[in-house]
Amino acid sequence: MHLIQNNVDAVISASTLRVSLHPLTLAYTGKHRPLEPRFREAYFSNSLDHLRRCKLYAILFFSIFGVLDAYVFPQQKFHLWFIRYALVCPVFLVGMVFSYSDAYRRLWQPINAFYIMVTGFAYVAMVVITPAPESYFYGVGIIFCVFFGYTFIHARFITASVAGLFVVGGYQAAMMWQMDASGVIQLIFGAHFLGINLLGMLICYSIESQQRKNFFLNHLLEKEKSKTDDINRSLEKRVESRTAALQQINRDLHKEVLERKQAEARVRASHVQLESILDSIDTDIHVSDMETRIILLANRHMKQTYGSAIVGQTCHHVILGRDTPCHQCRNHLLLDENGRPGDGCSWEEKNPVNGRWYINYARAIVWEDERIVQLRVATDITALKEMEARLQRSRKMEAIGTLAGGVAHDLNNILSGLVGYPELLLMEIPEGSKMRKIVETIKKSGEKAAIIVQDMLNLARRGVSVTDAIAINRVVQDYLDSPELASLKSAHPQVAIGADLAPTVLNIVGSPVHLGKTIMNLVTNAAEAMPEGGQITISTRNCYLDRPLLGFETVPEGEYVRLRVADTGIGIAASDLERIFEPFYTKKKMGRSGSGLGMAVVWGTVKDHRGFIDARSIQDQGTVFDLYLPITRQDVEQEAEALPLDRYRGAGESVLVVDDIKEQRDLAAFMLKRLDYRVNTVASGQEAVRFVRKMPVDILVLDMILTPEMDGLETYRQILAVSPGQKAIIASGFSESERVLETQRLGAGRYIRKPYRLEQIGLALQEQLAAKERNTPLGDGKRT
Repeated sequence: MHLIQNNVDAVISASTLRVSLHPLTLAYTGKHRPLEPRFREAYFSNSLDHLRRCKLYAILFFSIFGVLDAYVFPQQKFHLWFIRYALVCPVFLVGMVFSYSDAYRRLWQPINAFYIMVTGFAYVAMVVITPAPESYFYGVGIIFCVFFGYTFIHARFITASVAGLFVVGGYQAAMMWQMDASGVIQLIFGAHFLGINLLGMLICYSIESQQRKNFFLNHLLEKEKSKTDDINRSLEKRVESRTAALQQINRDLHKEVLERKQAEARVRASHVQLESILDSIDTDIHVSDMETRIILLANRHMKQTYGSAIVGQTCHHVILGRDTPCHQCRNHLLLDENGRPGDGCSWEEKNPVNGRWYINYARAIVWEDERIVQLRVATDITALKEMEARLQRSRKMEAIGTLAGGVAHDLNNILSGLVGYPELLLMEIPEGSKMRKIVETIKKSGEKAAIIVQDMLNLARRGVSVTDAIAINRVVQDYLDSPELASLKSAHPQVAIGADLAPTVLNIVGSPVHLGKTIMNLVTNAAEAMPEGGQITISTRNCYLDRPLLGFETVPEGEYVRLRVADTGIGIAASDLERIFEPFYTKKKMGRSGSGLGMAVVWGTVKDHRGFIDARSIQDQGTVFDLYLPITRQDVEQEAEALPLDRYRGAGESVLVVDDIKEQRDLAAFMLKRLDYRVNTVASGQEAVRFVRKMPVDILVLDMILTPEMDGLETYRQILAVSPGQKAIIASGFSESERVLETQRLGAGRYIRKPYRLEQIGLALQEQLAAKERNTPLGDGKRT
């Protein structure tokens, strides 16, 4: 319990407290004796910090007055300073340190008395050692010391009184010995000091007695508080009992209120659940008034699409950006003949605000206030539309592929004569003959026609098989130097065509012929898009994408060579740009300036090179096509010079030509005989198996496209069963296919594409026969 000053004694007089105190020591007596230890403990706890500060104050003031000693008593100043700084101040310092020990709690009152006496007798000593009458002013220090002990350091009355009497007595004895005055003066002087001491004792007595009464009052207050708490607990129990009765009375009322709240909560929960369900659907859903067309409710996805503040606005303004209702509004279709909700309706439309396609489903429903409203669900089908477009494009490409597959083999067979026979004729025509130029023209025309067939195969995604490293700048430069570009410039003299080729462009893997054709198609389209003239620029750059590029199509991150064809022409409308790579899609007059296949060939070529296209155009400003082609670290091989005939001439080996086209068999036989081979020909796989069974041959020239019952792969399988290890080379008007690769895995050699060229077929035979000789441990490698 702490000593607390309160205002209760202002109401209750001290006489009514009836506390029992010893008249001299002021200790609690009688029935209040048990309070004494608690009082002393509380008195000490409340006084400890104050006592420590008092010691500091005493040291401070006692030290400061040492300056006055030096001024008044210069001869005795060292004696006085010794008393002050060597005796008294150290005592207070030691006492302060001691106050932090446990023993101080038991001895603090005797120590207080000791402080009073040490300080007081120090002043008495100063009076004795200094000359009169100036020494008398130290009597003031005695008074200061006594009153400091009685009032300031919380000394108990009995402790302070004993110490004060000793100090005053000692001072009186010193003055009687020191003062040269009559007995009456000394009596008066002593009586005053004694009176001052008694006044201090009365003050100390009053302070302690008041502290003890306050402590006793606090004790009584705590007892009363405990009683009050008991009464409160009793009252609380009675209140609880009565409250229980009231609660029982109110339960019926609460039950009714609760049922109503539960019903409201169910409605709110249902509403929240409905909103949660609607917000979880990644489709635009909204409810609008059918008369005012104001949106009453919208889900999260619709707010994300059209804005968070759409509720309260009209549907035609939010969705279509119109200030007036739509002419094709379908509200009337949602009601029956009685004006009540009827069947729903659905439709597809492209939103003019965001340019996306939606399938809409609308139905009339009854709203919470009984009015009829429209519920509309709009699903974004833009991706589906794009997939449909890609599917249509794929089907068109498949149709072109079917067309190309149906005619390519026959065209290549026809072209074989235009390429092969002129080559043989050139071997017979001497240099300088007029006929040689004609035959060379026929041969070049056949080779160009073969390239066109390869373009058709490329369009069908079946044609590019060249995997050599090429320099794209060389391809561009070859086109810039080509007669095709010269012809284009003469047809469009108002168009300037230039190039901006980066000198350090990396190599790519692909076909120079097909890429050259791609560049030609792009430049031709650009020139035809500039009737008033303009600029076409072909540029190349190394390009590293550290993140996907979102354009006409998504270009993945990676290292590319970017081939750009840009023009300043009339541009391409957005609707046309979306379809520009579709086969047969053209704005030109068919048969005059375009067939509709040029851009489809561009698309197929880029895809065969594992590349990507980004196309962008602004009408009346121009168009840019960027082709992203993956780079390679391979070096470009030097172009091989034409080999002399002796380098690939045969040595009389036997060759069986298997081809279902007579012209192809005759051409191959004629060419192989010129290469000194012994040649036989058959028209089907069955005939080839029978021939090899009767007469083994050194090597086969096997066409892959034979009768459906037995193609080149099946023919080779059956021949291997008859003649294990039989060598063969593969010929076809198509590019390499999985069946070609399977035939090569069985042991066949190089694949050559029709139309035949003498060097091409000669080298292929020589390579395969040399492999045979290396792998045959016995014999000279010939069959008889």
